Amino acid sequence: MDNRGRQQHRYSNGQRKELLAEYHASDATSERQFCRAKHLPYSTWQGWRSKEDKIMTNKRHSRCATMGGQGAKEIIPFKDDLEAVAFNSFRSLLLRFAERHRFRHRTPCISKVTQRVLDEVWLGYAASFWSKYAQYDRSQLLNVDETAVYFDMPPGKTLAEIGKSSKVANGEKHSDRLTAVLTIRADGQPGGVIDKKELSTYPAGHFYAVQKNAWMDERVWSMYLDEVLAPCLDDASVLVVDNFECHVSDSTHEKLAETLFSVVEPLPPNSTSRCQPLDVGVMGPLKAMLKTAWLLEEDSRSSVDDVFTAQEKRLAMVKRTSLGKNYVRNSSEVL
Repeated sequence: MDNRGRQQHRYSNGQRKELLAEYHASDATSERQFCRAKHLPYSTWQGWRSKEDKIMTNKRHSRCATMGGQGAKEIIPFKDDLEAVAFNSFRSLLLRFAERHRFRHRTPCISKVTQRVLDEVWLGYAASFWSKYAQYDRSQLLNVDETAVYFDMPPGKTLAEIGKSSKVANGEKHSDRLTAVLTIRADGQPGGVIDKKELSTYPAGHFYAVQKNAWMDERVWSMYLDEVLAPCLDDASVLVVDNFECHVSDSTHEKLAETLFSVVEPLPPNSTSRCQPLDVGVMGPLKAMLKTAWLLEEDSRSSVDDVFTAQEKRLAMVKRTSLGKNYVRNSSEVL
């Protein structure tokens, strides 16, 4: 005995319309009799009859098996009826809520630890830090870090016409590179005038060093401590750094202790996104300003085919970074 169930048959929009039209044109007096003649399940036919008007007026292609409209429904179907004033008021309300609860726009990135663990590390580090350095004046607490600066810095997002390319013309994202070293004080005050030993073609007021790969290494870091940081320290201080090798090397500890009478305080591993002040409040605005400056330069160029020498690119990067430094100075002083 064959116990297999009845084979399912999938009808298209065109087949539904044809069968409904054929039923109305025929002399059939019984719907069940019509279904038996067409080998059509009566329950299926009842479903069609209950929404016959929708089936007959549907505009989808006759080969489609559904009439459309499936999927998740809009949470706010009346969104198009909202007045612009109401939208702006609601947006302002959300922005004030975000500001009150200290929400910030951050770039998504892969983290080795969860946010919960980061928060626990941050709280533990803060308690440990202040228990050791509470007696220091705020002007003696500093944080230093490096960030890469590229000649071509297209934004991460752009607007493009539908169907058109969103490619950035002549944009090699990592074509030329510099490393900018930034330092902030806990009291937010300027740290003094930087020793003017810049290269002759670069803007005055900054310290410049040359390294083959434009990276921070032991030699350049030592120059930073001697030429930039030392003149800015009036008393024994605390230098908060990440765990980059040259930052926490024995020579760095010895130099700060013996020459500057200061201490190095390394951050917990894999926690700079939460614990390092520069990462939390300075790097984001600085990079945004650099991207804006790059876009303005692109708009002002006389030709998209302009070719820049390596020296011209380096000078452009230095000028952009100098502008960015002035932009973020309102929130924390960048040396």
